[in-house]
Amino acid sequence: MKKIIIIGGGAGGLELATDLGDKLGKDNQADITLIDKNSYHLWKPLLHEVATGVLNEQADRIDYALQGQQHNFQFTQGTFTNLNREEKQVIVENLNNESISIPYDILVVAIGSTSNDFGTPGVKEHCIFLDDQNAAIRLRETLIAKFASFCSIIDKHEATTEDKIRIAIVGGGATGVELASELPHMVETFGACGQNKMCSDLLDVSVIEATDRILPALPEKTALGITETLQKRGIHVLTKTMITKAESDGFYPKDGDTINADIMIWTAGVKAPDYLKDIAGLESSRSNQLVVKPTLQTTRDDNIFVIGDCAYAMQDSGRAAPATAQAAHQMAKICYENIVNMLNNKSMKTFNYTDNGTIISLHDTAQGVVKIAGKREMNVKGFFALTIHRLLYRMHQASLLGIFKTIRFVKASKEMYKNKFTSIFTHQD
Repeated sequence: MKKIIIIGGGAGGLELATDLGDKLGKDNQADITLIDKNSYHLWKPLLHEVATGVLNEQADRIDYALQGQQHNFQFTQGTFTNLNREEKQVIVENLNNESISIPYDILVVAIGSTSNDFGTPGVKEHCIFLDDQNAAIRLRETLIAKFASFCSIIDKHEATTEDKIRIAIVGGGATGVELASELPHMVETFGACGQNKMCSDLLDVSVIEATDRILPALPEKTALGITETLQKRGIHVLTKTMITKAESDGFYPKDGDTINADIMIWTAGVKAPDYLKDIAGLESSRSNQLVVKPTLQTTRDDNIFVIGDCAYAMQDSGRAAPATAQAAHQMAKICYENIVNMLNNKSMKTFNYTDNGTIISLHDTAQGVVKIAGKREMNVKGFFALTIHRLLYRMHQASLLGIFKTIRFVKASKEMYKNKFTSIFTHQD
C-alpha cells in the first residue's frame, strides 16, 4: 500500500488524516500515519480560552491515538526535525529523544505556525507566546500564580489605585483581542473561588497595536465597535504604537513612555517554524512558509503537499491565503480530494480560498461579519454572533467525530468541566 505521512495534527492535519482514514485506510488502499509532538488536539482559535480557564483542555481535547483507532490511521508522537526527499523519508525525534526515519510515498506538511517577534529585542526573553496548548497552559499557570501572589499583598492592606496587575498584550488581531476580553472574567472567577478580594478593577490590561486600528481583517466600523466594547470593560487599546524592545519591566515603544507590565504577552504575528526555511531544497517564503502550486503540491516536489498556516498558497487576488483555521479547513478538503485523485490517476483540483467572514468572541458576546457565498457581508453582533462563533467550533468537532459523537462529546465535556472548573482556580488540579 502507499504510505501517506501527515505531519501536524492541527485543524487541517487532523481533519485530513480522519478523512483519508475513513476513505483509503478503511478500504486498505493506503497506510496513513499522523505525526505530532503532542498526544492530543485542541482547536487553536480557542487557546486563549484554555489560557484563561474558560475552556478546560482535559474536557475538550481529542486524543490522536484514539481518533486513529476509530478512523483507520496510525499515530506517532514525535517532533519533525528534517526531510530527506531523495530517500523519501521524514526525520522525527521520538519521546526517547531518538532520531528515527519514517518512509513515505506521499507527504503532507501541516505543522502550523509559531509566533513572529519580527526580531524585536527582548521579546523571546521576556514575553509569553500562545503557540499551542502547552503554551496556553503555561500562560494560565503564570496568570494564576500572579493572582495568588497579588492576593497575599492585598490581604495585608486595603487595595489602592496603585495596586494593579498589569498585563500588556502586543498584537491587535483576533488572538490578542479575545484574550484581553477574557481576562476580567478570569479574575472575577478567581475571586469567586475563594479569593473574594480579587475583582476586575484590580486589572490593568493593555492591547498594543502598531497600525492605526485593531482587527484589520474586519471592516473599520466593526473594529471600532469592538474597540469601544473593550474600553468599556476597562481595557486600554493603544494603536499606532510600535514596540522597539521588551525588558523585564515592560514594553518600550518607538514614541511615548514605557508600557509597564507584570505579565507580557506577544500575539503580534505568525510565521512558519524557522527550520522550514528552504528545507530539503523546497521553495519557501519570507515567513518560512513552503510555496505551493494551486493543487497544494510544493513547487519542487509533487509528492509533497502543504496545508494550513505553513503553506504559502497564492490566490487570484494577488495575496496568499491567510494563516487561519478557516483556510486550513478548506485546504484539508482539497488536499484530501487531490490525494485520492492522485492514487486513482485522476485530474487534480485547485485550491481557491473563500473568506466566510470573521467573528470575534468577547467572552459573553461577539461581533464580526459573515459572508454569504464568500461575497455579501452581513454584520452580526451580540448573542447571535456568539452562537455562530460557538457553532464553528462544534462544526470542527463534527468534521472529526461525526454529529452524534459530537453531541455526546459536548455533554460529557460539560459535565467534566463542571467538576474541574473550580479546581483550575484553587490549585487542586
